[in-house]
Amino acid sequence: ISESPQTNEFKGTTEEAPVKESPHTSEFKGAALVSPISKRLFGVFLVLLDVTLVLADLIFTDSKLYIPLEYRSISLAIALFFLMDVLLRVFVEGWTHLVRLLRLIILIRIFHLLHQKRQLEKLMRRLVSENKRRYTRDGFDLDLTYITERIIAMSFPSSGRQSFYRNPIEEVVRFLDKKHRNHYRVYNLCSERAYDPKHFHNRVGRIMIDDHNVPTLHEMVAFTKEVNEWMAQDLENIVAIHCKGGKNRYVGYFAHVKHLYNWNLPPRRILFIKRLIIYSIRGDVCDLKVQVVMEKKVVFSSTSLGNCLILHDIETDKVLIDVFDGPPLYDDVKVQFFSL
Repeated sequence: ISESPQTNEFKGTTEEAPVKESPHTSEFKGAALVSPISKRLFGVFLVLLDVTLVLADLIFTDSKLYIPLEYRSISLAIALFFLMDVLLRVFVEGWTHLVRLLRLIILIRIFHLLHQKRQLEKLMRRLVSENKRRYTRDGFDLDLTYITERIIAMSFPSSGRQSFYRNPIEEVVRFLDKKHRNHYRVYNLCSERAYDPKHFHNRVGRIMIDDHNVPTLHEMVAFTKEVNEWMAQDLENIVAIHCKGGKNRYVGYFAHVKHLYNWNLPPRRILFIKRLIIYSIRGDVCDLKVQVVMEKKVVFSSTSLGNCLILHDIETDKVLIDVFDGPPLYDDVKVQFFSL
């Protein structure tokens, strides 16, 4: 700095000190430069993935009734990603950018996916239940009906992917707790599938009946007695019964036992099979096999040599099966036929 003797002024130059950037500022700027490009590429990837899932949806709809739940879940996750993106931008930039067309489309897509998922679930459940009665009141849509005021028949309470087209177990619990709180008992008549009894407050009875089979007479009598005891405890008590696949041809025989033998098993009789007749059979019966099952064990099979003779009467369109030295049979007996 130099001083002028005449003007007594200070003359000189000034320099601004360089502003030192903090490492956090540099990182922020770097992220700001890299983030938009990477995020846009990721967004484009998600859009392409969503389009792929929609096309896969259409293909599956044409070929089969069941659409995998994973496709819907991934598509919903993509929509939620874009929703978070819009909300964060509104938080940072304000509401002025919300009205952009693309973001409106994203929001519409989100609500469309949520609505479409609910509608598709309803459609699939109605297709699975076919012409059976459904309970569609008070905010419920379940494959469920009242046989009487105290007996409910319903499909299997399911979770996971199967709840997409069957009764969701959470909805069944909500229905029973709302309509019959502390006064219901659930009976699972399916041997192949089970669930945690805690869903229904540990009020679950189970009878092991194979799919496409009828129960044994002993099981039916024991089941009926247990139900009667439960209903006798309180006039408000009800039962909800379900299986995987039901058969009603056994009901007439069971009704006969109920009225004739007063809920007791009839006296045991030992019988022997001498001949079996099958009507209106196709083929030449050269590969026809017969099995007799008693007490869940195979007690006779036509694969053994010399124990039976199978004849096909073409004129009368029936098959005669003569059994030689068959085992003594009693209680519940099941005869099975196989064709290779």
